[in-house]
Amino acid sequence: MSSSDRILLILLLLLIPTALWAPGYLVMHYPELTDPLLYLPWLTLGATLLLSQIYHQGRLGFMVILTMLIYGLIQSQLQAPLHLEGKRLLFWLMGLMGPLLALLLALLPERVPFSRQSLGHWLLLAAGSGLLLALSQVPVLAQWVTGFLTPRAFLLTEHSPAPLLMLAWQTLIAVGLWALYLRKRESASMAALLVVVGLILVCLGFARPMISVTLLAVVGVALFVVVLQQGHQMAFLDELTGIPGRRALNMALKRVGRRYSLAMMDIDHFKKFNDTYGHDVGDEVLKLVASRLTRVKGGGQVYRYGGEEFTVLFPGKAPKACVAHLEAIREDIADYPFVVRKSKSRPDDEKAGRQQRGQGGGGKTVQITISMGLAERSGEQPDAEAVIKAADQALYKAKKAGRNCLKLA
Repeated sequence: MSSSDRILLILLLLLIPTALWAPGYLVMHYPELTDPLLYLPWLTLGATLLLSQIYHQGRLGFMVILTMLIYGLIQSQLQAPLHLEGKRLLFWLMGLMGPLLALLLALLPERVPFSRQSLGHWLLLAAGSGLLLALSQVPVLAQWVTGFLTPRAFLLTEHSPAPLLMLAWQTLIAVGLWALYLRKRESASMAALLVVVGLILVCLGFARPMISVTLLAVVGVALFVVVLQQGHQMAFLDELTGIPGRRALNMALKRVGRRYSLAMMDIDHFKKFNDTYGHDVGDEVLKLVASRLTRVKGGGQVYRYGGEEFTVLFPGKAPKACVAHLEAIREDIADYPFVVRKSKSRPDDEKAGRQQRGQGGGGKTVQITISMGLAERSGEQPDAEAVIKAADQALYKAKKAGRNCLKLA
């Protein structure tokens, strides 16, 4: 399970006890806080919207705006009992259209909310809001929709206003968003799933006091965490390979301690490979090498240094303790059968690639090799810059020795 998966699971689990425990506890023990707490969702969602702007996370920002619209609708229109004329229909339409808008926003391209390029996203929100108002406020449409939904809206329980039709629809979209997240690993689908699950819980417990306040405030906090995680990935993870980048290496070297070894390595003849097969295939080689390097044993931490260069940091290890692990990963990469295919026929994931290699893809099999230089922190190399320079010099020795080998400083 990746760190993103763990964060999503924790946030989803956070919503459930909040829905079950927080509203009743607040009403019973702190009734004087009821009015001030009405502003809490606006604060958490507003802070998240601001942070999404700073990190240029447009779709996350639009998820926040959608959640604000839902909370505003609940507070302005759905505080009266739902059995009053038009209120139950408005509640049903909110429960049906909210998840659909979240799904569509997750599928749209990335756009910063307050920019000219985000017009399509605003039109989608405006169309959804306009349709909801038309279906609930125009008498002819409201009568027709009510007549259509009422026979089909079997209540889950007599205490819950959420009908089975609505919950089935919401669950279907939540499952679709979960599948979309597993396929693309995008923060937008994670955010949309959190919004939809939060809305499901709000609809299930809508009769309970403070349910929308507490849950949507927690949704705001959860979205804030997602934006922070995405910002961290943008700052510290290499976009192409998905492994930590040079900035993360610099941070790691500041806290690694006084004893460590560091290996510098790069892909042999990578420029020639790029010139021969194209940059798209070169990118596939970089991703392949990064993927294999992450399997290094001995506590090695892998980073992309830049271009075709990679770094493996061994905290607390002397070079002799690292050689066997580096040699093993070097041989693993050299033995890997990389098949150069046309870009259209190259699979997106490693599992599909293994299946295609087993069936024979008609492409050309080439050998990918790497050269390595290993150095340790010592009296001669007292700081990180000196250690990197020494490892680079050892790497140059490996190149001079014929490549596809490891040399020590």
